[in-house]
Amino acid sequence: MKELWRQYSFRWYWLGMFLSGLGDQFGWMGLTWFVMKKTGSSAAMGGVILAYMLPAVFSGLVAGVLLDRYDRRKLIMLDNVVRGIIFISLVVLLQIDQVPLVWIYVLIVTAGILSPLSTAGAQTMLPSLVGDPKHLVKANGVMESQWQIVYMFGPALAGVLIGWIGEAYVLIIDAASFFVCAFCFSRLPKPVASAKAAVQTKYDIRTLLLDMRMGYQFLLGKKQMIALVVFTFLFNMAYGPIEIALPLYANNDLGGGSVALGMLWSSLAIGALVGSLFFSTVTWRLPLGVTLAGIIVAWGVTTMPLALFSRLEIAMLSMALAGFSYAPYNILYRTYLQRQVPNELLGRVMTSVRTITGTGMPAGAAVSGLLIPLMGVSGLFGAGAIACIICGSIAFVMLRNLDTPSLAIEEGSDEELHTVRQEGIKS
Repeated sequence: MKELWRQYSFRWYWLGMFLSGLGDQFGWMGLTWFVMKKTGSSAAMGGVILAYMLPAVFSGLVAGVLLDRYDRRKLIMLDNVVRGIIFISLVVLLQIDQVPLVWIYVLIVTAGILSPLSTAGAQTMLPSLVGDPKHLVKANGVMESQWQIVYMFGPALAGVLIGWIGEAYVLIIDAASFFVCAFCFSRLPKPVASAKAAVQTKYDIRTLLLDMRMGYQFLLGKKQMIALVVFTFLFNMAYGPIEIALPLYANNDLGGGSVALGMLWSSLAIGALVGSLFFSTVTWRLPLGVTLAGIIVAWGVTTMPLALFSRLEIAMLSMALAGFSYAPYNILYRTYLQRQVPNELLGRVMTSVRTITGTGMPAGAAVSGLLIPLMGVSGLFGAGAIACIICGSIAFVMLRNLDTPSLAIEEGSDEELHTVRQEGIKS
């Protein structure tokens, strides 16, 4: 761990991502609150989120090509500067009475289209910043812990600031965080141009489409990678019931309303943070495939009490354990993809995978909305938990060859994650 913090570039990277993530929490709280006050429409609020997230899924394919063809550091800086300007523009527009909502959506869609340059770009940059492959798991663990801290405290702090200084100023803070993030990334070392990167490509639509297709071609040639992506999609889908049913569970089954819901989400976030910190400090010796399959099973086991009990303390413990068990999944998954995919393809492969895995949670949420009237909230939790246990049990078999013996990563040793050379993926 100390080796990471001694690196000048990693410290700037961490600071930029932390401030950007915290600003994002402020931005979404401020923006949805602003739209709610202006329109009074829950549909408009939902449309804001959809307008940001949906374009990002598809623009990611183009972003992946750009990240592999051009300086990732500069693209991230450009994205942050432009999105900072967009959020300042939103503040100005939202001050105008009777402003057409369509202009708000245009700006939000534009911000969503740009966002993969930073979300995918930051992941593709991390391996080169860390340098030594044996530190990559711990670097991803540090970043996962950082994001959990942001998710835990960001919304609460944003809520306090909205009540104190108003949503417009909160949005301005978000815009400022984009500019600061761009400055932090400007402090990172310039990448060394490779021979391949130096080749000038005459771009047209056909060349772009061929470049976009390369991410999928790479994936389809790796059977174990396909299995990993499929199980990750299913795991994301299993999270959907939590997102949809937890508010109903907190209000109807627990009778605690928004207070109980906040306590449940906080329990999940605290568990995930502790899990990320714990995993970042230990030497993990179980095989990667076994570990990922075990996490899927553990999620099913730890969320099963939500189907069996209607007591707040049990539900909070269940959510905390679920967060703790889930936390290492992204760390290991992301590290595996970063190590397996050649650097010149990393952007395209990771954004291609995102178009698959990123639809898992919305699909799970949509299915859950249809199933709740048929089986109730408790029945949905139980079905989701059982599905996870079954899915994880199958994953033990399907992912058994994902790597060779172990994930033994020790500081000061030469031992690395030895994986079958199939050059993999993640989102």
